[in-house]
Amino acid sequence: MYAKKEKDRSRLMKAALQEIPCDLTVSNVRYLNIFTGEIYPAQVDILDGVVVRVREEGQETACPSREIYDGKDAYLIPGFIDVHMHVESTMMIPEQLSRAVLPWGTTTICTDPHEIGNVMGIEGVEFMLENAKKSALRQYVLAPSCVPAVPGLESSGASFEAPEIRTLLEKEGVIGIAEIMDFVGVYKDSPRMHAIIDEGLKKNAFLQGHAPTVTGRELCAYRLGGPESDHESQSAAEVREKLRLGMHVNVRGSSLCDVVPDLIRGLDGHRWYDHVSFCTDDVHASDLLADGHVNRVVKRAVAAGMSSLDAIKCATLNAAKELGIQDLGAVAPGYVADFQLVRRLDGSQPEAVFMEGRKVAENGVYTGCDPEPAASSFKNTVNIPQISSAADFILTVPENYAKDTIEVNVMVPSADKILRTVRPVSLPVRDGAVSLEGREDLQFVSVVNRYGNGKQVIGVFENFGLCEGAFATTITHDSHNLLVVYRDPESALKAVQALQACGGGICAVKDSKASVLELPVAGLMSNLPCRQMAERIETVQKAVQEITTPETSLLGASIMSLTALPGVTITDFGLVDGISQTLLPVFPSER
Repeated sequence: MYAKKEKDRSRLMKAALQEIPCDLTVSNVRYLNIFTGEIYPAQVDILDGVVVRVREEGQETACPSREIYDGKDAYLIPGFIDVHMHVESTMMIPEQLSRAVLPWGTTTICTDPHEIGNVMGIEGVEFMLENAKKSALRQYVLAPSCVPAVPGLESSGASFEAPEIRTLLEKEGVIGIAEIMDFVGVYKDSPRMHAIIDEGLKKNAFLQGHAPTVTGRELCAYRLGGPESDHESQSAAEVREKLRLGMHVNVRGSSLCDVVPDLIRGLDGHRWYDHVSFCTDDVHASDLLADGHVNRVVKRAVAAGMSSLDAIKCATLNAAKELGIQDLGAVAPGYVADFQLVRRLDGSQPEAVFMEGRKVAENGVYTGCDPEPAASSFKNTVNIPQISSAADFILTVPENYAKDTIEVNVMVPSADKILRTVRPVSLPVRDGAVSLEGREDLQFVSVVNRYGNGKQVIGVFENFGLCEGAFATTITHDSHNLLVVYRDPESALKAVQALQACGGGICAVKDSKASVLELPVAGLMSNLPCRQMAERIETVQKAVQEITTPETSLLGASIMSLTALPGVTITDFGLVDGISQTLLPVFPSER
């Protein structure tokens, strides 16, 4: 596959032979040859967005370019490529993400829009494709493979089976199938996953893997099932095993999980790193502003002991090869002219960034000429007809129950605040409803289906950290129903209605006052630029801190419904045992 499909080869060859002038020459640079690892003085000639010649010292041209850019003795290296990320995690739409990452040297990303896919289906993926065209960043999309994450245990706004994957793979800009999370379904050869992967194989498309802790014969079977890569390694041993089996390993440096040093140790003793590339997966707006994007992973890898040249190759040529893109990842004749000028080779912010030979960022500032972002005309995806009063957030006991107490399956977090178990707890009954009186360590949690089917579940959570009021969000992986944690039903109603009014987001309620981060695009994203987004996120985080304990994890709330986890989660179907993939009753007596 080629990033730039239409190239006038005759015209490019004439430019290389100095028969016609080029558009641009970048002179006075220390050129990093990504193929050989050499660094030497050079000048780079570009025509129609393509590199036509790299001239070493003493190789002058008889046909000067129309424009000369003085590199001022900076290093010239290829633009960085992120092989796996979720744009939705930044809470920005694609065009705004572009303006945030280009100044850090990222020129290409490969995205998995399964968050918006769960909410809006194919329409959501199409929005991401179209909006990405409004800016300079090259954004490839993969067809989400697991929508919903676990069918039959949750409701999402869409369901992707083989026909939907086939439809998406026909669209311009969709180059493969996104992280194939149902690894058990793959290595057990489930009909659903087999059919989905078949659609990718028919198109010779990239098949992105997702295989946390999968090892031994199961990992071999998973690889034979089709997936080519993995970004879920948490240890050196995982990296080593996957590389030995010929998989592409993506060293991940995300805002949620950063074990780059451990993963780099998995390369100890390896002669070749050709199957190693970098990704960010989930990155927050504030982290983009402060530390950057792929360059941050490069910096972490170098700090962990990887040579800077190897790290840059992982972030450029290796990444392009993994994705199957033949004209990205290098600055050489025939390659697209995506490159950056840097003063150091350690992941520091570049002095200038070029996309197809056009300067798009300089000294940390985006300089591209894009149309203004769309105003704010987005479909409201929060459809909750089942909610009309505070009474909807009262956990009522089963009909005809007459005792003063009742056992409730309470969700209990593990030490890492991510995985959960359930424990039967006896709680008082007041006027036919469960009471948390005298139990400050407990909170109610409700999942409200936001796709109009009327489903709602109420449970009890231990040690979420909510002290008063309510916390609500429409960012609840992966189906993104509306989740609210609360002490009193009135605060829950206030928070839920605030999110319904704005189309989704994050809300904290204290003393009947709601502080809202509005995310009108599918309840996941805003059309604001990165700096404004980071400021608004900080404002709502402060509001959340006022009603929670210091150790409260908002990540814990966002994955409270993630049925792919091995612990207990809560969805609009009820409590879910992730290991057995079965439903648990809120009241044990109902089993």
